[in-house]
Amino acid sequence: MKRPGKIARSRRTPIGSAVAALAALHDRITGLGVKLAMAGLAGIVFAYCYEVVARYFFNAPTQWSAGLVSYLLLVVTFLAMPQVTRDGSHVAVTVVIEKLSPAHGRIAARAIAVVGLLVCAFLTYVVCAETLRQVERGVRIMSALPVPKWWVSVWMIYGFAFSGLHFLRATQPDKESHKVLTSEA
Repeated sequence: MKRPGKIARSRRTPIGSAVAALAALHDRITGLGVKLAMAGLAGIVFAYCYEVVARYFFNAPTQWSAGLVSYLLLVVTFLAMPQVTRDGSHVAVTVVIEKLSPAHGRIAARAIAVVGLLVCAFLTYVVCAETLRQVERGVRIMSALPVPKWWVSVWMIYGFAFSGLHFLRATQPDKESHKVLTSEA
């Protein structure tokens, strides 16, 4: 017999189970992206240190370190972006949401998450189109370390797409709909 005021747990539907599995996969890939970003940051530190030692102690500056660092800065930024979005660690002005009642604050937070989703979806589309153009035309970056441009821009697709998925998940009224807007959401 059910106790008054208690809601019986509903069984998870096959679709609900699939969505939960996809969300878990999304979180694992996001976590892997952060680990790769950390490795990229270590690569940046190594390249700078190597350049300083080579330039000032051996009078043999490198030609590749500045280019590598600039590429890795972009890669590291977009690899870490989904985790920053998921945790709500980005800069956010939350004064309006904090002044609202909890119910209205959740509604406003979901509306803002929808806007974030739409912006990320649009930027994913734009960057995808540009990356495909770069691949088709064989566009290369002109620098001391020339590489195909899509090698760099493909990471922007990951960052915007996976951040957009975190915004999408934040629109759901579940118990853990991410802390996309505030660390308390």
